[in-house]
Amino acid sequence: MRFGKIQYLNLVPFDVFLKSYPLHSRFKLAAFARKSYPAKLNQSFFFRRIDAGFISTIAGYKSHQKRKATCAGIIAKGAVWSVLAIDVESSPKPPLDSSTKVARAAISTKASVKTLASSPHSPKIPRKDYQSDTSNILCEVLGLRGSVLIGDRALQYRFSGGEAIDMGQQWWDRYRLPFVFGRLCYNNHAALYAKLAKAFTRRRVKIPYYILQARALESKIPRNYIKEYLTHIHYSIGVKERLGLDRFYRAVRLCGLKPPKRIYPKATTNTHHTNRTHA
Repeated sequence: MRFGKIQYLNLVPFDVFLKSYPLHSRFKLAAFARKSYPAKLNQSFFFRRIDAGFISTIAGYKSHQKRKATCAGIIAKGAVWSVLAIDVESSPKPPLDSSTKVARAAISTKASVKTLASSPHSPKIPRKDYQSDTSNILCEVLGLRGSVLIGDRALQYRFSGGEAIDMGQQWWDRYRLPFVFGRLCYNNHAALYAKLAKAFTRRRVKIPYYILQARALESKIPRNYIKEYLTHIHYSIGVKERLGLDRFYRAVRLCGLKPPKRIYPKATTNTHHTNRTHA
């Protein structure tokens, strides 16, 4: 069984849960070995290199239709802090220094919304984040322009005082529904992953101090800030979360946007074409 997991701070509670859940040690080793950013895991899922994982919501559209998606996801009801739309004209911020006190950014100010919101003369396509599929499309659905930044890099940018629009907050202000950024989907072993997701969403996970401290040193974000960030995220998909999913998928269709598909390496495609030509 091959499991893929997003290597972001928002899944630290799942890491802790998985370590204590009664599963074969080889499964746990494989789960912690296959960590990457969402867009790459999406491709692994499409090519069936992994049996299951926390897949971007837009990439999990077919799994949602085929009922191969579980009740566990990465969800925000309002501000999420780690999915941002940044003004392309803003200058980059200096590297984060955890020893200094930096004022927290006001993410969703009226001024920044006016700057980043699309106008009739503004480009419709934002600068995409190579690590994200769902957030790139969400930026277009919300009509924002600017560069997309997600994950730990976005959280670090916010902590350092960078100005941006929180897309989770923008979605909530518009629809009054939670937004599901990722979802535990599977290709095989349905019973196992459904049971795993149900157990995770029902258990209250307490993160040990040493794990938070280690992730704080790794990400260069203070431990207390990470704890506060995690209070903005929940993992159980209920009635309102499903309504949010349906609303997002409907908005994607109305905007004429397409979910990501398999991306074949150019070298492989060219080689295959050459072989057929010589044949």
